[in-house]
Amino acid sequence: MADTGTPDDLAGRVHVDLPRITVDQMTTSQVTDSPPDPTGGRDVEAEFMIRHFG
Repeated sequence: MADTGTPDDLAGRVHVDLPRITVDQMTTSQVTDSPPDPTGGRDVEAEFMIRHFG
């Protein structure tokens, strides 16, 4: 069985004095460009209807 040790041993092995951060510090932002239009500005629904049913 594994030795669980005492709470004092655990406190000595674990680094617990980390700086606390707020929710505002957890978010990041950066400027991005919009992705290109996958249809190239065409109305693919209308083209489909004209091609197959028109």
